[in-house]
Amino acid sequence: MLRNENVNINKRILAKILSKIPWDIWEKIVEKEPEWQNMECFFLPYGFGPFATLMLATGLNDYQLKGKAEIVYWPKIRTVLNNSILTPPKSPDDLYNLLEPFYQKERFKINKIERLYRFLKSSLASQLWVSTPQKVSADFLDIWNKLAEIMHQNPQDKTIVFAMKCLGISLLIAKEYRFDFSPIPVPVDLRVRKFTNLLGFNPSSDDDVRDFWSDILSIIRRRDSRITMIHLDSLVWQISSMNKYELQKYFIDLGIPRIGEYLCTLLQL
Repeated sequence: MLRNENVNINKRILAKILSKIPWDIWEKIVEKEPEWQNMECFFLPYGFGPFATLMLATGLNDYQLKGKAEIVYWPKIRTVLNNSILTPPKSPDDLYNLLEPFYQKERFKINKIERLYRFLKSSLASQLWVSTPQKVSADFLDIWNKLAEIMHQNPQDKTIVFAMKCLGISLLIAKEYRFDFSPIPVPVDLRVRKFTNLLGFNPSSDDDVRDFWSDILSIIRRRDSRITMIHLDSLVWQISSMNKYELQKYFIDLGIPRIGEYLCTLLQL
């Protein structure tokens, strides 16, 4: 059997396995993401608009970190911003002043501070600051394209699509579910590439990785159209580096142990 046939079989098997995950479990998977776990505490004191602006700004700079994002990035941002719960920022300028010292200590600090400045000084940040969940939901894809334009990037670039995932999470925290995430691809990072390789596929480009996971998502969505790349990426990112026992425990903790067993068999763990 040709190698690409094996890959296509694995793709269909994985999609079939993941299609068995109930909707309420997909919600729990997203809630396990470090950006949700560490940033949700700012939602109520900030209010939606400033919180959404914060999520987008920090999502844009989640790259080339000093270690794992769940250890060195999101928890440290939470610590930096803890005092602002009592005195929330009143403008994007205030938010810039809160975050800029953190990025001064980061890798590629010049680039990250410039990116922070470019976004928070933009008209998009000003509009988002005073926006509502319903407005952001309605304008979601326009925001995606406008953000890429402001940052002088391709809309499919990892940092842009991940920032949009963070904005999507801000909507989910606000219990707004009506935004359209369907055209936005997977953020292609090392974890996503690693899991893609585990399935026997060695892509030659980021576009190949995006197409691979878009195909899987389209099959999953035939069963439940509420599932988006936010959910699928969250799962892949969380489990990509797990060994057999960690993977089994992950799904046992979610209350769906059979999914872990199926995945261990597929991945030959």
